[in-house]
Amino acid sequence: MLTALLLCGALNAIHHQRQRRNQPDPVSGVVRDAALIPAQTVTVQVAQWWRMHVGSLFVGPQLAQRNRALGEQVLALSGENKQLLAAQQENNRLRALLNFEQKSPRPLLAAEVTALKPVPHSETITLNRGSTSGVKLRTIAIAPNGALIGQVLDVSSRSCTVLMLTDAGSSVGAQVRARGVAKPPIGVCQGTGDSIHLTYLKSDDDVRPGDLVTTSGLGGVFPADIPIGTVVSIQNDATRSIKTAVVRPNAYFDSLEEAFLIR
Repeated sequence: MLTALLLCGALNAIHHQRQRRNQPDPVSGVVRDAALIPAQTVTVQVAQWWRMHVGSLFVGPQLAQRNRALGEQVLALSGENKQLLAAQQENNRLRALLNFEQKSPRPLLAAEVTALKPVPHSETITLNRGSTSGVKLRTIAIAPNGALIGQVLDVSSRSCTVLMLTDAGSSVGAQVRARGVAKPPIGVCQGTGDSIHLTYLKSDDDVRPGDLVTTSGLGGVFPADIPIGTVVSIQNDATRSIKTAVVRPNAYFDSLEEAFLIR
């Protein structure tokens, strides 16, 4: 106790002596640093804790509400963008159809596919055009890309049924257009239910994968030079001196939405 009293007296004397001489007091500096700085540190830490744990109780719901609003705006804009894209695609599709119809060398009648393969095990489509539009039996139907679909099998006043070329009961005279041959190989394209075979080719006919197959015009039903498809492979029959070509059709028979009827 006596030592502490003596130390306090000495420090007090040094403090007053420094004040009279207008010199800095190291004792006050030490006391201030020891007392004030820890207090300031505690104040800062309390403020940080308040913001993290108490302030978040008020800010959190506001942020969540803003995030929900932004999310709803994003969904709305995404939906509008999809609608605009669909409208643009529809506009491009209709423009392409109109352009094809206008440039066709043959008079065409546009039609919509109202039923795609409505009868099981039968490759047919139903169109929304009938006898009132001038459609008749054996009227030829082509796809929007100009490829052959088939011919009208049945017709009513406002609709018709088209037998597609892939049907097993369908056939058309065909020729292979390749490499500028003066006399192209000819045969018969027949449906197999899901594909097309070009049959009755001669064994020495120069037919290769990648060759374009079109209608030959023989028989008088189908006009000549309507695209049918592309040769993908050759099957030889040595016993009969003939060969068959497997043809990939140019028309997308499984996803037809429109067709043109040749008047």
